[in-house]
Formats: sequence, structure tokens, C-alpha cells
Amino acid sequence: MEDDVRMSVHKKVSIKYIIMAAVLAIFIVFIIVSSLLREIIGLIFISFLIAYTLKPIHNSMLNRGLNRRMGAFFLVGLLILFVVGTFVILIPSLFDESLNLNSAAEGIQNMIDGFYMKLKPVQNNRIIYSLISSLNGKIDSGIVNTCSKMFDFIIYMGQNILSIIVIPIIVYYFLADGECINGKMLSVFPMGSRGVIEKMCCHADKILGRYIMSQLILSGFVGVVTFFILVTLKVEFPIILSVLNAFFNIIPYFGPIFGALPAVIIALIKSPRAALWTALWLYVLQQIEGNILSPKVTGDSISMHPLVIILLLIIGGKAAGFVGMVLAVPLGAIVKIVYEDLNYYLF
Repeated sequence: MEDDVRMSVHKKVSIKYIIMAAVLAIFIVFIIVSSLLREIIGLIFISFLIAYTLKPIHNSMLNRGLNRRMGAFFLVGLLILFVVGTFVILIPSLFDESLNLNSAAEGIQNMIDGFYMKLKPVQNNRIIYSLISSLNGKIDSGIVNTCSKMFDFIIYMGQNILSIIVIPIIVYYFLADGECINGKMLSVFPMGSRGVIEKMCCHADKILGRYIMSQLILSGFVGVVTFFILVTLKVEFPIILSVLNAFFNIIPYFGPIFGALPAVIIALIKSPRAALWTALWLYVLQQIEGNILSPKVTGDSISMHPLVIILLLIIGGKAAGFVGMVLAVPLGAIVKIVYEDLNYYLF
């Protein structure tokens, strides 16, 4: 009798997971086929990332006795004010600076031409000439692509304003009903494995939450200090260059180099001395951020070998460009945490 009951329960569980696998397969097909569903999934994913970033602050507010829904409402309100204020202050300045990018491209081209004339021998060197022409073409196309992407982004924001308005609402519910959502997702797994899965999720949540928040703080610091450095040295386009340096700073190892290079090149148009001082101060900034602030803010949240991080960055860059490089290290950390926890709890 007990064997029959056990077989019946096992059969029901098997049927449940077969149905879930079929629904998941159908859902994946719909995501591939339907652009509308992909857009909805994208909005949910962006909202989840924002809510996950705000979660440590929300938990701190809860520990001080604030109501869960009131804390979520307060955080979403601050987020909206921050985004609106950033757009009001930053976007017009970025737009004004982008209009002058053409003059910067001409300055770079004149600098390259002058460098070529100094190296030019008595007889024309066709190889150097072709390299210079190719470099000038790439600079011009790069400026045009950057400007077009900025305008495309502004047009996209205008066309999808209703979808963007929905994001704060989803973020609110992720924060306010996070425990309920986690419980519903945990109920999908078998009863015996829920404890292990919950511990693994808590471990990953603790490490990733600290890593994401620390990276945002450090990138914001780098962006603000870069702006003051460039303004002090009177380098053109300080806002665009500061935003670029802050964004690239999220990427380990290579990010600071990619972020500082445009500023040094723009400073070189002004004078070699300005470029030297710009490179020197940005190097000092990265040393302070990497060796003093980062260990204190980030700690040992993601302890991976540098070679593993470099490989993850290469794979992420090949798979999804800049976004892939940003997400490569957190995703690699999740895989590492899951692997270590499975070894600890199951073996």
C-alpha cells in the first residue's frame, strides 16, 4: 500500500515537472518569435536589476523599523527624482557637447596629419599614407556612429515613454512583495531541496548585492572626480568623457584604460602637456580607486583569479559587447557560488 502511494506521488511529481518543462519550452519559443514578449521580458529584467540594486538600501530601511511598502514607495520616489534631475541637468549638456564633436574629430585629424608630415620622408610613403587615411576614416565614422546612437536613444526614449513609466511600478512591487515572489518561485522546486536552494540564493544575494552597490558607488566617484579633473585642466567635453570613464570603470582591469583613453586623446588636441597631465591625474585616480577605495568598499566579495576574470570579460565581450563585459563577472560569480555551495551541501 505504501509503495502504491509512493509511486502515485512520484508519478504526480513527474507529471508536474513535465508540464513545467513543456510550458517553459513554449514560453521560450514565444520569446523568440514575439517582439512584444521580448520587450516585456526586457522591461521586467531591467526593473529587477534596479530593484536588486536598491534592495540593500531597502533592507536597511526595514531594519530601522520602516514599513516594507512605505520604504519601497519612498525609494521609488527618490529614484524617479534622481532620474528626472539627471536628465534635466545632464542630457542638455551632453547634447551641447555632442554638437561640437565634429570639431574634435577635425582636431584629431589635423593632429594625425601633422604627425604624418613630420614622419614623411623625401619620397611619399604609400603605406603610411594609407594607414593615416584609414585612421581618419575610422575616426569620422566613429564620431558619426556615436552621434547617431545618441539621437537614436533619445528617439527610442520618446517612442517608448509609456513602457518606461511602467518600470518604477514594477520596481515598487519587486521591493514591496519581494518575499512573496521569492516564496512562489521557491515552491516550484521539490520540498527536500528547498532548504539548500534557499541557502544558495541567500549566499549569492549577499555577495552580488554588495558587489553591485560597491561598483555603482565607485563608478560614481570616478565619474565625479574625472569631471573635476577635466574641468580643472580645461579639457573639452568633460561631461561626455566623465560619463564614459564612469561606465567603463565597471569593467575590471581593462575598463579604466578604455575610459581614460578618450580623455587623453581629446587633451592631446589641446597640447601634449595637457594630455600628459590628464593621463597622470587619471592614473592617480585609478590607483586611489583600485588600491585604496575598492578594497574597503568591495572587500573580498568576488574572489576569483584574475585569469578567470579576463577570460570571462573576453567571452562576455564576444557574446554581447559592452553589456556582456559588464555582466560577465557577476554571472561568473553566481556560477562559482552555486558550484561551491553544491559541493558543500550535497557532497
